[in-house]
Amino acid sequence: MARKNRRKLWLKLHLYLGLFAGAIFVIIGLTGSLLAFELPLDEWLNSNLMTVSVKTGHESYQPIDKIVVSGISALPSIGKAISLDFPRHDGLAFALWFEQPSPNASYLERHQIFINPYTAEVTGQRLLIDFERIWRDPFKDFILRLHYSLGLAKAGMNIVGFIGLGLLFSVLTGLILWWPTPGKLRNALTIKKNSSIERLNFDLHKTFGFYSVIVLLFLILSGVYLIFPEYGRRLINVFSPVSQPWPIFLSVIPNHNKEPIRFSQVMAVTDTQCPDGEYRRIDFPQNEQDVYLVHKRELDDPNQKHSYRRLWIDQYSGKIVHVQDRNTQSVGDILVKWLYPLHTGEAFGVTGQVIILISGLVPLSLYVTGVIRWYQKSQRNKPAR
Repeated sequence: MARKNRRKLWLKLHLYLGLFAGAIFVIIGLTGSLLAFELPLDEWLNSNLMTVSVKTGHESYQPIDKIVVSGISALPSIGKAISLDFPRHDGLAFALWFEQPSPNASYLERHQIFINPYTAEVTGQRLLIDFERIWRDPFKDFILRLHYSLGLAKAGMNIVGFIGLGLLFSVLTGLILWWPTPGKLRNALTIKKNSSIERLNFDLHKTFGFYSVIVLLFLILSGVYLIFPEYGRRLINVFSPVSQPWPIFLSVIPNHNKEPIRFSQVMAVTDTQCPDGEYRRIDFPQNEQDVYLVHKRELDDPNQKHSYRRLWIDQYSGKIVHVQDRNTQSVGDILVKWLYPLHTGEAFGVTGQVIILISGLVPLSLYVTGVIRWYQKSQRNKPAR
């Protein structure tokens, strides 16, 4: 009797978590599937801005200072440059990020200016992020913000984070309910042949849930970490120290000649320290005490879009103030470094991205079969007339 009562409790918990948190999980899963290939999708949808022609495959880039000057010259009078993204492959443009006040609002929005690396000509610009009005964003960023915040800014991130915790319990209670009694393991792992519609739906729900449980648990846990990284770091720090994600370093302001060094000099300093790897981004100093922040990805870094290796460089002297790379990382840093690329699938290239794309469809299948199962049981339990 006690076992039966416990099972009823797990069923109710699984039901209500599934019905309410599961509906949000469907949105998160479907948007996650789209985001598995977010960069190629963005480039395809905005090819006139982001892609450039490479006729022979042997053209060289224009000097980096010329590219930066070209982008700066296209800034609106109210805009402020914040960073420069480097092309990930030969057919892409540089992207100069800048901020400007959002119209009829009290916050800043972010834009991009695209520059052809072979001609240093501006190919166009776009609004990328309006932090409060998601509908103004391009498709990729609209989907991204729907994925992690439901388009509701900080409040939405908190909602998604707590729903993730609820989903964690939903998956665990589903696993408890699935757990077979001795001798019934094969039935729990397979779909019964020639069964009724009701039994087929039940088998689909339990088998989809079981075979995807490891991936789902990881995606939920890593997603909750990405929503609440400060709490996640504290937890990991109990077992292994974790570096601060964005430590603050300052430039030494000289008494004379307060002219910042050029981008070419920043890259020369970086290449001397780190001759290998690929540039991903350089952040501009935002005031007279700020530093250049260089993101130069190591070739075996699991994260394709961002770089764990970063260098903070004095904007006046060109002196390297701090380096973060594999030589400075702890076990905790390695774990944190792998969480995002595993969550997006990019750690294992196209194969990993395909797995994430398929995994994003699992919440929909579980929700549909779960709702059908709930409806079937509710109809069966109705008193006869």
